[in-house]
Amino acid sequence: MKLGFSAEDEAFRAECAGWLQAQMAGPFADIRGIPNLCDEIPRRKEWEQQLAAHRWSCIGWPAAWGGRDATLAQQVIFAEEYARAGAPNRINHIGVELAGPTILAFGSDEQKARYLPGIAAGTQIWCQGYSEPGAGSDLANVKTKAVVEGGDWVVNGQKVWTSLAHYSDMIFVVARTEEGSKGPKGLSFLLMDMDQPGIDVRPIRQMNGEAEFNEGFPRWVSRCSFATSWTR
Repeated sequence: MKLGFSAEDEAFRAECAGWLQAQMAGPFADIRGIPNLCDEIPRRKEWEQQLAAHRWSCIGWPAAWGGRDATLAQQVIFAEEYARAGAPNRINHIGVELAGPTILAFGSDEQKARYLPGIAAGTQIWCQGYSEPGAGSDLANVKTKAVVEGGDWVVNGQKVWTSLAHYSDMIFVVARTEEGSKGPKGLSFLLMDMDQPGIDVRPIRQMNGEAEFNEGFPRWVSRCSFATSWTR
């Protein structure tokens, strides 16, 4: 058995490596190899949009939604060349790798049309609302609740360790939407706008002085302006 990449894959490697190296040696040389995730956020947003403009932002997505229909091997190759070029850590990896694929797999046509273009274009930054005080990332112990009022989800609870929440436009929140439910049952995946009354984001200062993580929404009541959920 011969293991390795095909000639087509190696051609793809040459293409993405050439583009990435040119960007990191040219217009984005100032953010090449920067160590901290929170450094140079405006420039990193510009980098997200540059990736998108050349269809390198979400290469595993369907071409119809801004991707390249890249194979798994090609996605691995791109990750290798991205690191080799010294390109900065992605500030919208939550949108590209978590929110986007979930919406692609389970979202309605309306939801796809509303959310996917902004993620693919690098103009809509996402964060995730999973972890909670006293529960960490144990989603079976989620206490945040959401109820429907007037067609909107009204969410009440607290999230913590929310990466880049203070720079994000959107968040997906796992909340308990079935009264009396326990464990993994009765949970919904809600898509919410960060810029609305009731959302309080408090950065958590780390030992290195950076504040990548955030404590989100202590005792908050906020509305999901587009009622969306997938319930287990």
